[in-house]
Amino acid sequence: MELKCFTVGPMQVNCYFVWDEKTKEAFVIDPGDNGTEIAEKLNELGLHCHAILLTHGHFDHILGVKQFVEKTGAPIWAGCNEAGLLGDADANVSARIRRPVEIKCDRLIKDMERVTVDGLSFVCIFTPGHTKGSVCYYFDKEGILFCGDTLFQNGVGRTDLPTGDSGELYSSIEHKLLTLPINTKCYPGHGGATDIESESRNFGH
Repeated sequence: MELKCFTVGPMQVNCYFVWDEKTKEAFVIDPGDNGTEIAEKLNELGLHCHAILLTHGHFDHILGVKQFVEKTGAPIWAGCNEAGLLGDADANVSARIRRPVEIKCDRLIKDMERVTVDGLSFVCIFTPGHTKGSVCYYFDKEGILFCGDTLFQNGVGRTDLPTGDSGELYSSIEHKLLTLPINTKCYPGHGGATDIESESRNFGH
């Protein structure tokens, strides 16, 4: 599996490409802004986007989705508990910044559902807290976790926006993420990469 990160938008969101080198089939994770530019980068790499994977529905992670879809025709996937937030410009805070966007997903993924596509395979892990429907995408064969705004390098996501809950967030991290193999590499929605071993120490494990 190949991986590339682009930082997009004023909130400096990490947009990730993951793809199989043989098939050139890719997932694009959280195209948060500048969707046309992200599509151009995809073309430059000679990749086809099988689907957009959204870790959650906050504005800074979805503002580039519609432009990207217009250029690529890629379907939109997210966790099944996030449909309401994605479809409500007030709840996802895009209306507050005067760039209202509402998104309807083509596929809603269940907790611990495995998805396998052309050399790529991941498990969707529900991690409520940052939002009610936040998810992480765990590529277990490669030992890689895309953790959105649930877990950061030396930090956690905020919980003061609609559907956030700090108790749920810490429970998700404790029971869903820190139980993964300690060498799991974690790629968050903002900032640098980390790993489960380092974050376990931060949580006193």
